[in-house]
Amino acid sequence: MEKIVIAGGSGLIGTGLANHLRKAGHEVWILSRRPSDQDRFFLNWDPESRSIDSLAIAGTTVLINLCGAELAAKRWTKSRIKELYDSRVETTRFLFESFKNSSEIKHYVSASGAVAYGFEHPEKVYKEEDSFGNDIISDITRKWERAADQFSKICSVSKVRIAVVLSESGGALQKLANPIKKGFGAVLSSGEQAIPWIYSEDLYRVFELIIAHKLEGAYHASAGNTSNKELTKLIAKTLNKRLLPAVPKFVVRILFGKMAMMLLDGNKVSNEKIRSEGFSFLHGNLNSTIQRIFG
Repeated sequence: MEKIVIAGGSGLIGTGLANHLRKAGHEVWILSRRPSDQDRFFLNWDPESRSIDSLAIAGTTVLINLCGAELAAKRWTKSRIKELYDSRVETTRFLFESFKNSSEIKHYVSASGAVAYGFEHPEKVYKEEDSFGNDIISDITRKWERAADQFSKICSVSKVRIAVVLSESGGALQKLANPIKKGFGAVLSSGEQAIPWIYSEDLYRVFELIIAHKLEGAYHASAGNTSNKELTKLIAKTLNKRLLPAVPKFVVRILFGKMAMMLLDGNKVSNEKIRSEGFSFLHGNLNSTIQRIFG
């Protein structure tokens, strides 16, 4: 059994991961900016004011960092882009400063992004050793992982490059499904843009395997690759809804500004490395996964 602390653990992924790891027998705590008296397994911290409960450090053997402002939540203004960087990079640096003198921490596990290799070669299936791209998302991921590597001075480091998470509880899939449910869903541009994906339960199992086997380095958490067109049509079919004509590229750019790159571009990633460690996806079929969520 490990004492695991999760930073950024009050969101969709963190809540599910905490419950999953507790069922596996671990002691799991979540760092929160506003814990209440009813939050039994929450500890206080505030990266901006550089404060953290000492109980979060004492005895902790595994630290998981899921922090990061949601990429698609707001338009990418100059201040928003800075927030996207700081919520990942500066938060990671603060965690390292907090734990650097700990003699008990054995493993640091950082969230990272699977869509970080640039968009010049849409046909390529990227592996973990491939170079990142030069766009904003790739640069954020590069600096995020560089900050995570500071922990190699005191413990093992793993970086989980997470694909688009499919879940009943919210996230990107539900945002894509909402307009379809209301009758005005549509494929974006050509719809050929790649989307690596993973079901939430399998994502939690990836983290569990990495912790249990003390795996180091970067790993893609992706069950497979789909496209905007395939995923949109599959959701519409499952919900028995019709789609509107495809939204032209220029309209997406007008509506979303710099953030449009997230909707119009993508890359494919390989899951060969995590599978070579003995991992088997329980939900590797996209059609059955969408049926499970919406059927």
